[in-house]
Amino acid sequence: MPKEGHISLEGYVYEKAHGIYGTFMILLLIAEIVAGGLAAFYKDTARNETKTFLQSTITKYYTSREHTDAVTLMWNQMMSTFACCGVNDYRDFDMSTAWSANKGNRTIPEVCCILKDVKLMVPRDEDCVTNPNEGNSFFKRGCYEVFTEWIVTNRELLVAVLLSAGFVHLLAIFLAFCLCKSFAKYHGMRL
Repeated sequence: MPKEGHISLEGYVYEKAHGIYGTFMILLLIAEIVAGGLAAFYKDTARNETKTFLQSTITKYYTSREHTDAVTLMWNQMMSTFACCGVNDYRDFDMSTAWSANKGNRTIPEVCCILKDVKLMVPRDEDCVTNPNEGNSFFKRGCYEVFTEWIVTNRELLVAVLLSAGFVHLLAIFLAFCLCKSFAKYHGMRL
């Protein structure tokens, strides 16, 4: 049997928790809006920083297919999906010490080639990794440019998704405060 005041204390804790949750959601929404505004205002700086960051992931972490890690796997997936090579082009891989140490006689990674088998990363042309050209690879087509084109092409869809996420966020804030308000009427009640 619960002690006297147990339900009241529990209701008080729920009320405060939902109030804190609602306040946190408002602060998170404000942070998202500010971040979006800053990214739009400092578009060129954001673009340069993004390219620098992506380049650093290749330089520091990209390795060969035989020694795949999470970053290499992410880049391989992105390059095979978007039919591109590196951030700017195939020369981005020359700055990677791990790639240089393990590449052997390859000029480009297998995923920069037009692939016969995407799962196994098997190039359609066997000479592609050592002798890439525009007919057998995407070695001059950087992923940053391709991804930017994809965003521009699909901007209506992206705007719809972002607006939907914002609406769901506002709805969560509203429901948190409604729940908080509904617990407030039970604040002094004892069973």
